[in-house]
Amino acid sequence: MDWDSYRSLCDRGDVLSRYLLAATIDLLAAADELLLVQELQQVLAQEPLPKPADHRAGAAADFFVAEIELPAARRILEVVVAARAAGLRTGAGRDLGGFPEAWQEYLDWQTGVHPRSARRE
Repeated sequence: MDWDSYRSLCDRGDVLSRYLLAATIDLLAAADELLLVQELQQVLAQEPLPKPADHRAGAAADFFVAEIELPAARRILEVVVAARAAGLRTGAGRDLGGFPEAWQEYLDWQTGVHPRSARRE
């Protein structure tokens, strides 16, 4: 895959990073949202997007196309927003800046609200 195609795919609202998914799984587990944990684990079990041949990052930089049911995605966003409001951090000690925005973008993409969504009418 060439870099322009890769960047274009990674910029889509339904393409999520390994880091976002793994950190969100931790938040969901802490909130006892085990069905949602399983749903995101299924996304991580998929093959990641193929990287350009000269991409130097390892698995930590993987991106995945996610197909999450809208009610589940809405609940994920609720949990993430509540976690950020409570001042929770990721397992790596980072704050949750950008997490609610990323999940909102996912919802916007899936519902066709996002201006670049393929589902937009």
